[in-house]
Amino acid sequence: MGGTAAQSNSNELERLLLRMSRKDEAAFEALHAATKRKLSSTILRVVRRRHLAEEILQEAYVRIWLNAATYRSTMGSPMMWMITIARNLAIDVARKPTLEVYSEHSVMLDFPAEIPTALESIEIRENESETTKLQDSIFSALQALAPLRRQLVIAAYIHGESRHRLSELYGVPVNTIKTWIRRALLEVRAQIGAMPASHNDFDLLISTVGHRYMITPIRKTAIEQI
Repeated sequence: MGGTAAQSNSNELERLLLRMSRKDEAAFEALHAATKRKLSSTILRVVRRRHLAEEILQEAYVRIWLNAATYRSTMGSPMMWMITIARNLAIDVARKPTLEVYSEHSVMLDFPAEIPTALESIEIRENESETTKLQDSIFSALQALAPLRRQLVIAAYIHGESRHRLSELYGVPVNTIKTWIRRALLEVRAQIGAMPASHNDFDLLISTVGHRYMITPIRKTAIEQI
């Protein structure tokens, strides 16, 4: 009877993982509720610090969510597969020299009281990944621009140069600078296509590209026909 119940539970977890591979958040919530106690105790036995164990648990669920599509029954039961992920994370943390021993006044106790939920952690990770892909697309689109257009966008949006300053630098009217920048931005937008609703601040995204790719300030060059 017990074996039948265990098999039934294992089959249910496998179904939930399959649904999670299709980004089904309800399936994740169900799996989280069914496995949290077991995974938490597994981690706690390794790190022996409850607050640290909670953080590792959230990271374990992020990995489970991201890798749900890779699970196969040949890897063992779904629970053993998840326990392995959680235990390996806990062992990695426990082996870090800075976390080997710490007192009651350790900086680990200064962590914020509110830890993101597992689902919030997943959403944060996915948003970061989406932002990185957009930044890659913007960087490629900037590289494809004519040199002067690229320089103007970098100067205005990454280095914060005003249109008046660029007008003085290049010796052309302010309205001409504005027109060139507008055309350049239209080219970049056309290159990257539709943007997700969560990243609708195009100007802000361009400004972050410079920090990520360490784009250096421009120098005045001969103006070419653009």
